[in-house]
Amino acid sequence: MKFRNYLETISGISIYPLISLIIFFVFFVSLLVFVFRMDKKTLKKLESMPLHDGVIKKGFLSIAMLLTISASAFAQAPEVKSPAISGTEMVLYLLLGVSFFVAIQLIVTLVTALNLLQRLSRKPESIETKPVETISWWRKFAGMSVLPADEKKLIIEGHDYDGIHELDNRMPPWLQSLFAGTIVIAIAYFAYYFSGMGDFQLAELDKEIAQAEIDKKAYMEKVGASMDENNVTLLTDPTVIDQGKKTFQEKCSACHGMDGGGTVGPNLTDSYWLHGTGIKNLFKTIKYGVPEKGMISWEKQLSPTDIQKVASYVLTLKGSTPANPKEPQGELMTDEKIAAN
Repeated sequence: MKFRNYLETISGISIYPLISLIIFFVFFVSLLVFVFRMDKKTLKKLESMPLHDGVIKKGFLSIAMLLTISASAFAQAPEVKSPAISGTEMVLYLLLGVSFFVAIQLIVTLVTALNLLQRLSRKPESIETKPVETISWWRKFAGMSVLPADEKKLIIEGHDYDGIHELDNRMPPWLQSLFAGTIVIAIAYFAYYFSGMGDFQLAELDKEIAQAEIDKKAYMEKVGASMDENNVTLLTDPTVIDQGKKTFQEKCSACHGMDGGGTVGPNLTDSYWLHGTGIKNLFKTIKYGVPEKGMISWEKQLSPTDIQKVASYVLTLKGSTPANPKEPQGELMTDEKIAAN
């Protein structure tokens, strides 16, 4: 009471308006400082505040109720005689009301701004939509121009047969490509042959026949097909004679023996010959055979060169000593007759 009376004596006003003014002034300055120093980090924190659950409204109601109760308490307090309200007190009360009003407006503005930020940052509700069906490039290339659900656009009016509708489809791209390719090939074919770069069929046939004749001649020279009993010659190369010996043992040993001494056929080591001696007679006998005596013709099984090798080998058997020689057959051929043949 003494301190209160002391303040009232100094200022000449009541203590309650002064304390209220000081409190609201501090609150107002603090609120301004908070608003002006607000940054993005603080805004993000404030965005998560639940502004729609009634907390703010309940807070304002609580403050209003507290003020109402305080005013009632002061009204019910014992009356104390005080001097009439001076002009200074009127200014203080006015400042107090203005400060309270501005503070309320700042709080409302701040809450509204936070609500707006929450609405802007809220993700829109995802709307489930069915994926739009599209036609792949492969199906388009195969000929599907529209989806089955859109085939009504292609129906040809009046072309309805037993419930089967005809569609006005375009030519499939693969068939278009094939058709275009045949045109390109035809143009290239025409340019190649009618420009002289390629031969017509008859000219090409003549060239192939000429080349076949050249190949045939080369083959005949290689295998000795042009060789016969009239122009055959005696071979003396040991390597070639060994090849003739191998052929003789494979083809002729069954009738003449491995060493040429003879079994079913005559002895080929003595000087007696049934069909003549010499390379030409031997070539002829091997080529055509002696059917009446059971010797087959080797013309189709052995080439002229192989027959020449076998005949040259047989002539080397003269004077050899077989293991079981067969008795002589035919005409004795002297060296003069052999040289003549």
